[in-house]
Amino acid sequence: LTAVASANLEERIEALELSAQMSEQQNKLSLGGYGELHVNSKQDGGDSTFDYHRAVMYVGYQFNDWIRLNSEIELEHAKAGKGPSDADGGNDAAEGYVLLEQFSLDLYLTDTFGVRLGRTLAPLGIVGPRHEPPLFYGVERPDMEKYILPSTWSIDGAGIFGDLSENVSYELYAVGGLDSDGFKAKDGIRGGREAEYAGAEKLSYTGRIDFHGIDGLRYGAAFYQGSTDHGKKGADAAVLGGEVSIVSADFEYESGAFTLNGLWAAGSHEGGASVSAQDFGGYYLTAGYTLWQGNGKFAESSITPFVRYSVYDTAENEGGDYERTQVTYGVHMPLSEQVCLKLDYQDNSGNGSSVAASDQVNVGFGFILQ
Repeated sequence: LTAVASANLEERIEALELSAQMSEQQNKLSLGGYGELHVNSKQDGGDSTFDYHRAVMYVGYQFNDWIRLNSEIELEHAKAGKGPSDADGGNDAAEGYVLLEQFSLDLYLTDTFGVRLGRTLAPLGIVGPRHEPPLFYGVERPDMEKYILPSTWSIDGAGIFGDLSENVSYELYAVGGLDSDGFKAKDGIRGGREAEYAGAEKLSYTGRIDFHGIDGLRYGAAFYQGSTDHGKKGADAAVLGGEVSIVSADFEYESGAFTLNGLWAAGSHEGGASVSAQDFGGYYLTAGYTLWQGNGKFAESSITPFVRYSVYDTAENEGGDYERTQVTYGVHMPLSEQVCLKLDYQDNSGNGSSVAASDQVNVGFGFILQ
């Protein structure tokens, strides 16, 4: 009987130890993510479509009190791989893809200074660094950020981040460059981002600084400076001797029911020969006002109409052919801090001749898991 009791006690102790170990692992592990579904309707008689635009899974792990892993895997447009094609029976790649958007080790060496190793997001703009659906107005991310900066831009390398004071934060990275073979007058430098085997033959540099000292206001500035000579696996680009320079400034302001944000950016590509999107830039200004704020069960719900005025040009050297003037009228409707409904109308009548586009109605919902 004594032997049986001792065995049972040992089993219970082992079970408690295992439970404690599992609980410790769970406390170190963080799961999250975000997703969004859009319905886009072109107003010139074009097609209307459902688009499961993004589904993103975040996994974080706290190894100890100063080392943390952050990672995001993104599926775009609901499918990746081979898609249907009338022309060749399904041999074309589908529009969607799976992408390792972030994968970095953060080393918090002090309370105000850290080192980041691996893949992170270029610290340019407003929506680029903070792109979860509940955090910005509009069903689609602002086109000006999409094509000029361009968001969301995964960069590989190493850098530092931290606080210079209670009200000043910064990031600074040395990263892989852009591939000028992917530049186009219509899309700017967006196609030059390197999603895999990013060239490390010649490093590029990017960073930003933010100020938070005024109640309700954040403002900051960012830059990117880098070579376009080396693409995937370090292969030489078609045009050597190229450099891309970008500078930007942005702000976000909130006072009661009123919100305002704005972004300005300018960039250039200097190369050994004429390349599309040699000069590019633009700005936007967004204003919103919360007409209704819920209470009780619906305390986190609200209705905020907004308007965004945006002007940008992906190829300024082409004399305005690629300039867009876009006005977006919309409503942002959070159901909670993590779930929102969205509706907007995009007026694209101010576009240049080479980028003429239909006006568009967009409806959607988005969420963030945290």
